Amino acid sequence: MKREVIVPATGLLPHRPYSPAILVDRLLFVSGHTGSDPVTREFSSDAREQTRLAFENIEAVLKAAGASMADVVKATVFMTDMAADFSAMNEVFKSVFPDSPPARSTVGVAHLARPGLKVEIEVVAMVGSGG
Repeated sequence: MKREVIVPATGLLPHRPYSPAILVDRLLFVSGHTGSDPVTREFSSDAREQTRLAFENIEAVLKAAGASMADVVKATVFMTDMAADFSAMNEVFKSVFPDSPPARSTVGVAHLARPGLKVEIEVVAMVGSGG
C-alpha cells in the first residue's frame, strides 16, 4: 500500500504536528479542519460561518488529491455547543451535500484546539470515484 501526504495548493501546513490529509490507495483521510482562515488563522464567532469555512478548507485538500465533496463517504463533526449551533451547522452541511450526503457522526466536545472555535470537521473520501 502506498501512503502519500496531501497538502493543499496553498502549500500551508498545519501549525501542529500532523498532515492535512493522507492518501492510502484510493482512500483519503482528511484531518479535522476548523473554520479558521488558513493564512491569518482568524475566525468568525458564528457557527454557520465557521462550518462554511471548514468545508472550504476541506475542499482545498480534496482538490489537491484530485477529489471533490461528491467523493466524501464519511464525515465527523465535532461541536462545542450542539444545543446552540447544531441547526446552523446542519444547514451548511445540507448545502454542501444536497444529494446523497455521506455517512456522518456529530460529536459534542468540551473544547477544540483554540478558544472560540465551535466546529471541527474531518472527512474520508474515495479518490477517483468519479463522484
